[in-house]
Formats: sequence, structure tokens, C-alpha cells
Amino acid sequence: MEGLEGLKGYRLEINEIDEKIIELLGQRFQICRKVAGYKKENKIPMMQSNRVDEVKNRCADLGISHDIDPDFMRELYGKIIHETCRVEDTIIDAPESDGQT
Repeated sequence: MEGLEGLKGYRLEINEIDEKIIELLGQRFQICRKVAGYKKENKIPMMQSNRVDEVKNRCADLGISHDIDPDFMRELYGKIIHETCRVEDTIIDAPESDGQT
């Protein structure tokens, strides 16, 4: 079992990195909520298809520079963007508040 014990340090490092990734995703989604509010206020359509391709391609290129498969990066960011669109839709489609409670 000594071999498995040697993995403990790596697993702890991975856990720390996962926490940072999730924290950064939370920050990304918080900004996306602000973007959705801006789009709603300014009557800008939620979907900006050229932006989707731009983000996927930029992240694929960044992935290459970190020795990560670009197709994996496109797929990963496809999922992130899909969830972002869902969140934006919820915000944009929400009824306007009249300011009264």
C-alpha cells in the first residue's frame, strides 16, 4: 500500500487546484450575471454567436500553450457557455420588478 500513500500529496494538490478552478468559475458566472443584467437593461439579445466561437477558439489556443488538447478545451468551454446562457436566459426573461415589496 506504500505506493498509494505516495499519491496523497498529489491528490491534495489536485484538490487545492480544483477549489481554485471552482472559485474562478464562480467569479466568471458572477460577471456573466452582470452581463445578463446589462443586456436586459439595454435590450441586447442574449446570444452573441460570434462571441461563442471567439471564446472557444481563444481557450483552445490557450489550452495548446499549456499542453491541453484544444478539442477538449472547446468541449469544456461549450459546456461552460451552455450553462452561462441558461443563467443569462433566466435573468433576461425574469419579470421586471416594480420596486415595491
